[in-house]
Amino acid sequence: MDPNQIAWYVQRFITELLPYVVAAVGITLISVTPIGRAAISWLKGHVNRGRAAELSTEIERLHQELLETQERLDFAERQLLTLGPEPRPVPPAIGRPPVDRVPTPV
Repeated sequence: MDPNQIAWYVQRFITELLPYVVAAVGITLISVTPIGRAAISWLKGHVNRGRAAELSTEIERLHQELLETQERLDFAERQLLTLGPEPRPVPPAIGRPPVDRVPTPV
């Protein structure tokens, strides 16, 4: 390999990749210290508490919807029970004559 190419690769590494490498190594070193572990556990707890509150709100909303649906079902069931056992006439289909007026063949 040409020494100019090697110098170009080294220069590119230093200018473009080295800041990311330094940041990754720094974060790794900080995360193993007691302060870093405390910060990580605080962040985990903070995120989890927010998610737990969000899920609790969603469960409460779903519970309310379920209660309203049950009340509507109970009302519809009571309505059907008060109608009695006699069958109701079925309405005719759209576009067809009523059943009473169907001509009989002679």
